[in-house]
Amino acid sequence: MEIFETAISDIDMQLEAGSEVINRMNQVRQDFIKNKNTLTAYQISGSELMKEIQNLNLLADEMDIVLDDLEIDPRNTFPNIDQGQDGDQIVLERQSLSFNLSGNFLDIGTFIDAVQDNSPALRMQYCSIILDSLDPRGVIAELEYLTYGGPE
Repeated sequence: MEIFETAISDIDMQLEAGSEVINRMNQVRQDFIKNKNTLTAYQISGSELMKEIQNLNLLADEMDIVLDDLEIDPRNTFPNIDQGQDGDQIVLERQSLSFNLSGNFLDIGTFIDAVQDNSPALRMQYCSIILDSLDPRGVIAELEYLTYGGPE
């Protein structure tokens, strides 16, 4: 009888371990769906990106900040993953928008905050702030934002 109880106990432990794996798989699936929906919400068209750039220039002008060296890198920076026949392929491309700002340190910080608050389609990827050798009170910020759009 004890042999059967041990065997049943072993089977119960294996079933519990198996159910934990299934629970983890389900959690990964839910996280994937949530992240996919979040990325899709960031999607921006080419004309919307041009409008965002216009808004960046207006904001910089209002704050007496010089915005220059603006560059859009149109290459898709998402890794190219062949997922076969699965319907979970994210039809999204990620490009970068980079530019430099020159001006007062506090104004540049306010600019960065305003972009974060008012431009949800732009996600900051990189920021570097250095002293401006030509302006003893100024700084230069090198910024890079990521944008997400569909293939065109």
